[in-house]
Amino acid sequence: MSYKNPNWFLASFFIFGTENKHLRGGVRLTILLAALLLLSACAGLPVRGRVGMQTIETRVDSEAARYYLGSYLAGERTDAALDERIDRVYQSASSLPDRNELKRLSDEFSVDFAALYLADQIARIPVNRRFRSAFEQAYDYARKAFPEGRVRLPADYEVLVVPIYLYKRLLGAGADLAAPRAALQKVGLTCHFVETQDDGAIEANADLVAAAIRARMQSGRRLIVISASKSGAEVALALTRLGPAETRHVAAWINTVGVLQGTPLVDEPLFQELEFLVGKLDVAGKESLTTARGRQRFDSFRVPEHVLVLNHLGIPASGSISFWGRRGFFSLRKYGPNDGVSLLSDMIFPGGVTLADLDNDHFMRGKPLDITTVALAITMIRWLENPDRALVQGPRS
Repeated sequence: MSYKNPNWFLASFFIFGTENKHLRGGVRLTILLAALLLLSACAGLPVRGRVGMQTIETRVDSEAARYYLGSYLAGERTDAALDERIDRVYQSASSLPDRNELKRLSDEFSVDFAALYLADQIARIPVNRRFRSAFEQAYDYARKAFPEGRVRLPADYEVLVVPIYLYKRLLGAGADLAAPRAALQKVGLTCHFVETQDDGAIEANADLVAAAIRARMQSGRRLIVISASKSGAEVALALTRLGPAETRHVAAWINTVGVLQGTPLVDEPLFQELEFLVGKLDVAGKESLTTARGRQRFDSFRVPEHVLVLNHLGIPASGSISFWGRRGFFSLRKYGPNDGVSLLSDMIFPGGVTLADLDNDHFMRGKPLDITTVALAITMIRWLENPDRALVQGPRS
């Protein structure tokens, strides 16, 4: 589920090129780079395969990735040497691979191989498979019923929505999550919006989120909190600070493409271009997005165990990354598999259920936003009402 439309990036080409003579040479270079990145989408090795319940047709960055997706996962073992190397990866696995393991696999095989391996490991976890199956059924239903106004969700649930970074400046870009809010209200859910500081520090915004959660304690409804990108860390910190006593009414948290451990993009030229476009950014806000600060903060997270956590993320191959995520994706490849903004493993909060989409990246443009939002809400509420709910909670690591 994507909650932003980065039209600012495309617009920046025209703004820079027409209004600042000193930048025209740099802009021409930027546009040339963008054109080369677009052409690179046609590079690589074509492959079609299946990971878990998802079929993907794309291009990948190595023969190892092509063989892994097209043959190995299909049970067609025709390369003994490569089969043995991949077998050793699975034999040494004990849990979902972290960023260090994914970087090692990227160096040994390729970035796309590491991304696909993570997707397969996610799909192998029983609770993730069950949630994927439930979501696919809900999506098929919502795709037909939502446009006709036939979806109604229980009134004893309400939703708290926390917006994306710079949502006040990127007007009309969807960063305020207006589209998912409208979709949820259409199916009968009351939505509350948290007015955070759009470029503020995660720690400061977490206090605002905590106050909003606390304000819903006496509503008599079960609360579902929705975050996206940077606000994922703000929600996790808010829930940690509140603890079990003040979150009894919180039923679930949907962590969509959560930048839970910061992003290396803060130190990349792309982030500097963003600041030139939207104006000066809060220094504390930028610092809170660094990986050094983000990883330290992540280690402090203690989301109450009764809160159902859903990690919803995209896992793109290099041939399926969108135009919007392409520059960030290639900038971050030196760190391992990523979605164009964050490293893949850094977006997963341990102990919950993970829904990974192979046709999406950080901008989640692979499916209609309203249908996806409603399908997620249907699945979450059904899941919460299911007596099998206790099986969702897994180990923290």
